[in-house]
Amino acid sequence: MSGKIAQSVDRVQARLLKRTGEGGTAVDWQTIQTNPENGVFYGFIQATGGRYDLEIRGMKGQNQVGSVARVEKVGIGEVFLIVGHSNAQGGDGYSPSIPYEESNTVYQDQVNSIDFRESSPTYIPYWYETASPDDLPALVPSQLCLECGMAPGAPRWFWGRMGEALVQKLNVPVLFYNAAFGGTNIEMTYKAAYDIPFDHGFVRYSLRHPYVNIRNVLKKYAPQSGIRGILSGHGSNDRLNVGKDFEDQYIKVIEKTRQELGYQSLAWLVAQDCWSAGRCYGKYEQSDANNTEHITKAQLNLVAKVSDVFAGADLNTIESDGRMDIIHFNQTGQKKAAAAWVKAITEPQNNISFLSKSQPMIAKTPAPVTANPTAVTSVKTGAWSDPSTWNCNCVPNYSTEVTIQAAHEVTIKGVFFAKKLVNRGKLTYQTN
Repeated sequence: MSGKIAQSVDRVQARLLKRTGEGGTAVDWQTIQTNPENGVFYGFIQATGGRYDLEIRGMKGQNQVGSVARVEKVGIGEVFLIVGHSNAQGGDGYSPSIPYEESNTVYQDQVNSIDFRESSPTYIPYWYETASPDDLPALVPSQLCLECGMAPGAPRWFWGRMGEALVQKLNVPVLFYNAAFGGTNIEMTYKAAYDIPFDHGFVRYSLRHPYVNIRNVLKKYAPQSGIRGILSGHGSNDRLNVGKDFEDQYIKVIEKTRQELGYQSLAWLVAQDCWSAGRCYGKYEQSDANNTEHITKAQLNLVAKVSDVFAGADLNTIESDGRMDIIHFNQTGQKKAAAAWVKAITEPQNNISFLSKSQPMIAKTPAPVTANPTAVTSVKTGAWSDPSTWNCNCVPNYSTEVTIQAAHEVTIKGVFFAKKLVNRGKLTYQTN
């Protein structure tokens, strides 16, 4: 945690207060930094999973200086990245997202996402022009409401209901990212991850769809929030492929995510998913003479053979009564899918407990805050985010008074801050 100090103190303390009816164990006042300098503080506090109200105070000797600062609803919980095809991404073209359980509304604001939807300013350029992480919102979690999106690009689908059931079981908040991409399969994901060209009617290899959504979460968000694991719902769109090829490509995708995150223990939960108007049959090996449940066999092999890969939801048990068509879930199917994922996460599968055996990646400690100069002036034409654009060789922040000199054009892409702006040149906001 970090912030600004308006008065002289010799130490900064913090505590966590338990919220009524919510999980967590209170933490009393702890010193998080001694002798802070330049009007800023920086430090951390450790606690168990739950949701808290955070209080921070400055001390000088035995006396409190000024008032206590308070931040409500600070969560320590589970973070998941969702990947897969349309039944993981969702979409009202298939079936409307199911609402939260009407009788259990108390948990709704503990199910969170980074809200990114078609009405967001950079949604269209992100999906159709850039696929740049700069076009994604900052890490500011909010409640996964009925109309909300889940960055980098999915509606709520059944994940809101699944998240609320998970909160009830674990008594900790949950954060979802969703990088699933309708119409895709493991072969496309593998090729995009390893820059192997392919052609498709709407999946744009030139932007590295569909893998780029996964990469952006692992690079932009996961280091800040930490991550428990990846929930993967691939299989139905792979039913015409050879099972062993599907398995090998899946392994390469898993390897790529661990490499790019820099964390070799990144957990994957692999769903059994190959239902399409019935179970999927095909060749597991190219030379097979008889059809088998080739994709399901490959998915079970991944769980049995690959380290830190666990059994996800068994979606093959959702049959015709849970489908809008031969693949997509209707609202009954969404309820069954939500329950199946909660079971996979919270209950032992084949005597293996995901929560006990998986090793979550903990959020990286942010770099210490340094005080920016109070006044910053442009020295050339360039991007706001480029430190060399400014005389301080830094990026202006919310406490900075910024002057753009005549003949300089400064370009903004994303969200940036300033206390005051004097524009004698040109300021351009890049959007669609």
